[in-house]
Amino acid sequence: MLQKTISHTARVAVKIRHLRRNREYSQEYMALLLNISQNAYSRLENGKTPITIDRLYQICSILQTSPVVLLDWEEPVPQGEWQRGRY
Repeated sequence: MLQKTISHTARVAVKIRHLRRNREYSQEYMALLLNISQNAYSRLENGKTPITIDRLYQICSILQTSPVVLLDWEEPVPQGEWQRGRY
């Protein structure tokens, strides 16, 4: 289960990096707006530091996106996983 958590953290970090680069924002600029060091921001973006919900909302505000986009809620349930039974 821990491995799956790390995977989700890394996926969110990649999306943040992609959106930041599309807006042509530097890591230094993002760090300034988040009131953290560039090094701390780099660790967030590389998935080395977990992103809190508050921090996620701050990042979404800066990048003008929704948390749903970053969290990828639309992921389908893999075959063989538990699914709600039909009644």
